[in-house]
Amino acid sequence: MDREAEFRRLYDEHRAAVHAYLIGRVSDRQAAADLLQEVFLRAWRHLDTVGGLPPDGRRAWLFTVARNLSIDAGRHDQVLAGTERALAAEPPRQAAPASDAVLSAERSAIVGAAIRRLPEPQRVTLALAAAGGLNSAEIGAALGIPPGTARYRLSLARRALASALGDYDDPELPEEP
Repeated sequence: MDREAEFRRLYDEHRAAVHAYLIGRVSDRQAAADLLQEVFLRAWRHLDTVGGLPPDGRRAWLFTVARNLSIDAGRHDQVLAGTERALAAEPPRQAAPASDAVLSAERSAIVGAAIRRLPEPQRVTLALAAAGGLNSAEIGAALGIPPGTARYRLSLARRALASALGDYDDPELPEEP
């Protein structure tokens, strides 16, 4: 028999009953229509199995799928409602002051300028560590230098960046006359 014709017959025979069952389970016509579509999508996917069942077996298979889908939908609705309640109970988050964005941008500019002032060997070593995620042994192998030299260059570069940020974060106040 033609697969599409077999599916059409199955759909025509059981659509109204399965839809009515789903409306009773979920109490929402649109949700029931969505679940009905899913029931028959699964029936299409398993048509070889469903088509081989006796008429009562086909009906039982469809209603079992409809029952399971409605239970899953109910669980989903419960989780969603619980999540919404939990979010409503959360205290409102305070937006970060605009000054935080300005300070962050200034700090980024300070770090960028400090990186540009580094000697090239330190800058390359820092880039391989920070952006490349390489350790000192891998950096040493990539640059053809001993791992200890790579660690030393990283140390110098990090000190220079820390110093630049330290000068920004704790500027020396001018002495009063």
